Amino acid sequence: LMPKVKVNDIEIYHEIHGNGFPFVLIEGLSYSTWMWFKQVPKFSKHFQTIIFDNRGSGKTDKPDIPYSIQLFTKDPIWDYDSEVLNVQP
Repeated sequence: LMPKVKVNDIEIYHEIHGNGFPFVLIEGLSYSTWMWFKQVPKFSKHFQTIIFDNRGSGKTDKPDIPYSIQLFTKDPIWDYDSEVLNVQP
């Protein structure tokens, strides 16, 4: 079972490593969580390190629609009012 969370019209793949203050790593367009393989072990010693695949990349859904930065900004996996991923500061 892959860790996914439903956000807007897609399911976003994510991973949570370590404990502590939440630290979210956001990759560039068309990259996926693999790019953080060297950083996650170091950061997760001190932080709750969260990585995810953007819309259209990696293990996240890939709807057949035009992508834009504005669209990506509507896909956060965290919510400032409720803990979508149960992230505790």
